[in-house]
Amino acid sequence: GPSGSGKSMLLELISGLRTPVKGRILFEGRDHTFSSPQERPAALLFQDYALFPHLNVFENIAYPLKNHSVEKKTIKERVTELAESFFIAHLLKRDTSSLSGGEKQRVALARAIACHPKLLLLDEPLSALDQELRSGAKEVLGKLKLSGQTIVHVTHNRDEVEGLATCSLAMDQGFIRSVF
Repeated sequence: GPSGSGKSMLLELISGLRTPVKGRILFEGRDHTFSSPQERPAALLFQDYALFPHLNVFENIAYPLKNHSVEKKTIKERVTELAESFFIAHLLKRDTSSLSGGEKQRVALARAIACHPKLLLLDEPLSALDQELRSGAKEVLGKLKLSGQTIVHVTHNRDEVEGLATCSLAMDQGFIRSVF
């Protein structure tokens, strides 16, 4: 849908950052309408990346793993795997303020999928990437889809989800206008 149609608001409702006025948020038959964001089986990639400025690239990607008390060895392995997948392994020690927009976006995407969330919420995840990096990121998202990852991918660009989407919804002014 176009800007202002409610796409990001939908992700904020699903993730628990906002509480719906009416309706319910269900996932795998469980009502999460009033669950805290930490209790939800979801990870959200914000459109503005929301990287932690006081942490380097490695620490940003490792953050959710540390919050889930994952072993240091496993954290290092997972961060390295993700960094290689997103072509940012050479940036792991860098400060996030020195990254380009595309690099920040890849770090944020790696952080979002680090803990293997059941539900991955993506707000314009490919918008800041050049064509080559977009192809690589789409390949990673395709692999996630094939692995069974449930993804809600918000975009205003239908071409961005071509080959990725199982179902597409078109939104306008907060309403779903069509399903295809």
